[in-house]
Order: sequence, then C-alpha cells, then structure tokens
Amino acid sequence: MEIGIIGLGRDGKIVLRHLLQKTVEDLAVYDPDGRTTRHPVRNYGTAAELCDHCETVILALETASDLTALCNGIAPYLHPGQLFIDLTPASPALAHAVSNGMRRHGVRYIECGIYGREGLEQPFLLFAGGSGEAFSAALPLLRCFAPDCRHLGPAGRGKAGRLLCRALDDSLQKAVAEIGDTASMLGIGRERFLDSLGGFSGIADPLAALGGGSPVFPRELLAADTDMVSQMRQRAETLKDNE
Repeated sequence: MEIGIIGLGRDGKIVLRHLLQKTVEDLAVYDPDGRTTRHPVRNYGTAAELCDHCETVILALETASDLTALCNGIAPYLHPGQLFIDLTPASPALAHAVSNGMRRHGVRYIECGIYGREGLEQPFLLFAGGSGEAFSAALPLLRCFAPDCRHLGPAGRGKAGRLLCRALDDSLQKAVAEIGDTASMLGIGRERFLDSLGGFSGIADPLAALGGGSPVFPRELLAADTDMVSQMRQRAETLKDNE
C-alpha cells in the first residue's frame, strides 16, 4: 500500500525525510512544479496518477490556490477509504470545504495547522482538524514527523488553531513593545527593563489562566496595576509635551 506525498517544497521534503528515517516503505511523490527527489521512492508524473494508486496521501502544497486547483483536478481519481493529510497553509473555511468534498467521495480527510517559524522544522506545534476516526487513522503517520500533534475537533479546527496561535503571538509582541516604550518614557530604559525580565520565569504566564489554572498574580491585581501604569504613561507623555 503506497503512501503518496504531493508537494516537494520545504514541508514536503521534511515529511519525506522523516518517513524515510522511520523506514516507511512504498513511498511515492509528485510535485506540481516539477521538482523531484533522488531518494528511493516512486516519482509519479501527475497528481491524478498518484491519487489513483495511493491509499494515503499527504498534501504539502505551498498556497491555498494550489490546494483548490489540485482538488479540482484529482476529484475523479478519489476512491472510498482513502486518507488525506493536508499540511497546506489555508483558511479554516477552505479546509472545511475541502473536507466536505472529500467526504462526498468517501475519503477521510485531516487538515493540519502548523505553528512554527520554519514550518515543520523544530520547534513547532501541529493542530489537526477532522473526524475522530480519521485522526486515529492518521495518527501513526503524523507522529513520524509531528510527535506532539493535537486533535482540536472537526475539519477547519486545525487551521483555526494555527491562526489563534499567531493572533496570540501578535498580541504578546504588541504588549511587550508597548511596555518597553513605557519603560523608556519612565526613565528606566527599554533594553534594561526587557533584559531584567529574564530574571523571573513567571513574569508572564498567561497560558496558566487559559488552561483554567492560577496565573502568577490575581487578575484583579494585574488590572489595577495596568491602570496605574497607564496613568503613569499619560503623565509622562504630558510632561514630554510640556518640555
């Protein structure tokens, strides 16, 4: 039973490398841009041919438009019982639509959201969306290249998990930048203050609260201190304007 990989970009190559290291046999590949590999695997000339022969297919395409075009092209070659694992960066809505299309053909579909600076290069988080049955079927293969993958629910939830992490990342970066600027305005110095944070690992532990645990400081106390810092910043801005 062949396992196929469609897409030999960064993530596709990483998946192929991990599967070969785990001695997974009967691997096949196809790349829409004509890239090939010298590894001892079967190179198919078209995505349709690969899908016609492989019971499990890993999609490692580079864009959402690539995913849409591929799904339109391979539809006649899908067959019941196949398993698709989709690593393509796409929206939750597109992942949900693809899942619906796959289900009409009797195909199991798991979509994955990858949160990491370099895709599947460590460190990263992989969130999976799809039915529980499909996730259980995909899990042994997923663990070959993403040992700590997490199932978040139906199709679309994996991509949503990635977006939530990026939104949290953005919020934290903005918060750190704002606090650093405020430290400078209060005469402490941005770099000195940010460097000093390394002396206390619990200075920011929002994940404890997200998980239902107790944060380092009570929320009410943090809110009161935040208001006080805001007032101090306003006074500093007023003094600067009056200089």
